[in-house]
Amino acid sequence: MILTLLSYRLAFILILTLPNLVFGAGTTSVDVRIQADIHSSMHMEWEKLSVNDQRYQDMKAKITIKDGWLLLPYGLYTELQTNDKNRMVSLRISDFVSVNKQDKINNKSVYVSINGENLQPASKDLALLYPEDRALLKKYVLLFIVKTMPNHRSGKYSANFKFITNTLP
Repeated sequence: MILTLLSYRLAFILILTLPNLVFGAGTTSVDVRIQADIHSSMHMEWEKLSVNDQRYQDMKAKITIKDGWLLLPYGLYTELQTNDKNRMVSLRISDFVSVNKQDKINNKSVYVSINGENLQPASKDLALLYPEDRALLKKYVLLFIVKTMPNHRSGKYSANFKFITNTLP
């Protein structure tokens, strides 16, 4: 599914189903909600990547996953562009919260690989588009990795991934 957002300030939500994050076999999944707050000077397209997608496989080959870490079998492909010389776009990832609200996987346990580069902690906003990128079409493949902890429980979780736009002074 590709969405192109050009001229309106809109928020779109995509529900992705991710397999179990930790330790459980045959249990349910994680619902991930992706939101984008887009301004008229922005162009954005995004697409869910499955594990079978060649872009996913190319970036997976570039990263090293340690024992106790889990690469989620879905990624995100995004294209970003702005004509605003003061606009910055970042990705914000919330904690993963179980559907029954009893369990939580803190976003400090979640990491993001941007185009196969070193892992970035999801506990901080991840800058994807800088003001100096004005008029450039930036393309990213984002892979998500979870550092599993003994207190993480299997089950159904939900998380919000938000693309945040900021206007810099």
